[in-house]
Amino acid sequence: MVLNPNLPNIVLNKILSLNSTEHFLLVTDTSKEPLAQPFYDLAKQITPFAEIVIMQPLSMHGQEPPQNIAEKMFHADVLLILTEKSLSHTDATRTAVKNNARGISSPNISEEILNRCVDIDYNQLISFHDWLRPIIANSETIQVTTKQGTNITFSITETHGYSDHLLKNKPGAIGNLPTGEVDSGIKNANGKIVIDGSFPFLGLLREPIYLEVKNNQATIISENNPSNKLKEILQPCAPNSNQLAEFGIGTNPKAILTGKVIEDEKVKGTIHFALGNDLSYGGKNNIPLHLDGVITKPTIIVDGKTIMEEGNFLQ
Repeated sequence: MVLNPNLPNIVLNKILSLNSTEHFLLVTDTSKEPLAQPFYDLAKQITPFAEIVIMQPLSMHGQEPPQNIAEKMFHADVLLILTEKSLSHTDATRTAVKNNARGISSPNISEEILNRCVDIDYNQLISFHDWLRPIIANSETIQVTTKQGTNITFSITETHGYSDHLLKNKPGAIGNLPTGEVDSGIKNANGKIVIDGSFPFLGLLREPIYLEVKNNQATIISENNPSNKLKEILQPCAPNSNQLAEFGIGTNPKAILTGKVIEDEKVKGTIHFALGNDLSYGGKNNIPLHLDGVITKPTIIVDGKTIMEEGNFLQ
């Protein structure tokens, strides 16, 4: 599929508001370099301080980039990260943001996803986040249930998804492209989670993954093919890889389930729970892994009030 030729303009000018005095850094790898090139070509026309760095693909989401690239990220004003594996939950990205960089991280993105999910009504999405984010951020207790068997209760820590960060035009604004989630750290989680949508490295799930959660620690209790593969993925970082790291709610009206988490976790009417690194939410689980499992048709009850019923928001 060919990239919509107007997308670099939407990303660099509308979303990032890149200007001629700023140092722009595009971080990519050899697998995503062809996709990244049109964005770099336009960036060079906007600012003489545009730079691209190309690395070998990393092996895991949340793995740190090479030190020389991390240093370049620290000194950039504007970041665009188009890589196979996610750099979103890394010290390199967090440190750059603390230094007032703003930008986009889009792991495993494709032309198809960009074409479908980026050209949206951002004013409408901003208004929706103005409604949803405060409900989550100010909550005491959240319960999520599904007909598949999810029934879990928890509290949240830091809540992202600020409406003024949907457009990455302010220092410190960082997020995915496509955008569209209200995401939080998670604590005091107990119950069961049934992941039936998709999972990184596994794609769309033909069989659900069942997790039993006690005090934020998840145990895989199902014995099917995706569950066994997930055990293998988590093993190198066990037991810390089994810690719940995030609760997220998708809000992008054009996103669909494709098997690629960068889009799947943004699908409006879905939720996701992540395992692994939680430093982006004020946690202390610093491991090179952050994996989001997507759940379809959830019901969300916040402090006794239902805000979503079987995937439909109740505004």
